[in-house]
Amino acid sequence: MAESDNQQLQEELKSDIVTHGEELQLDEHCIFCKIIQGKAPATILFKNSEVTVFYDIHPASKEHLLIVPNCHHGNPKSVKKEDLPIVEYMHKVGRRILETKGATMENTRSGFHWPPFNTVQHLHLHMIYPEDEMRFVARLQYKLKSAWFITVSLPSSTDP
Repeated sequence: MAESDNQQLQEELKSDIVTHGEELQLDEHCIFCKIIQGKAPATILFKNSEVTVFYDIHPASKEHLLIVPNCHHGNPKSVKKEDLPIVEYMHKVGRRILETKGATMENTRSGFHWPPFNTVQHLHLHMIYPEDEMRFVARLQYKLKSAWFITVSLPSSTDP
């Protein structure tokens, strides 16, 4: 991503929806917390005070992003109704990153692995593009309407 694109995204996606301007709460044993701190390797595509976006180490398609809140936030089962703005923000960020790469949301799969099928106990949203190029095993692993992968169905940027 070009530096000018990154600066534009930084401004567009500026928020304190996750941290509320407070100090980050991290788990020293969590791999995603280590990535956020720069203490573990990852290809980071975007980072601001609220979320970090990086590639999944086992991509299901050409683009497979993980969007994680910078504050340690359990797994999807721990998400409460009041956390919905965090999930919406994570989806908005992931959508914008994919759009800069030419993706369309109609061909994108996004969601969370539901415990006990998640491998990291830090909330993380999978955004996979193009969905129609997912490998057979990935289609099972990220299967729509399954007990192990909960899809995200949020309004698109064009919805009122």
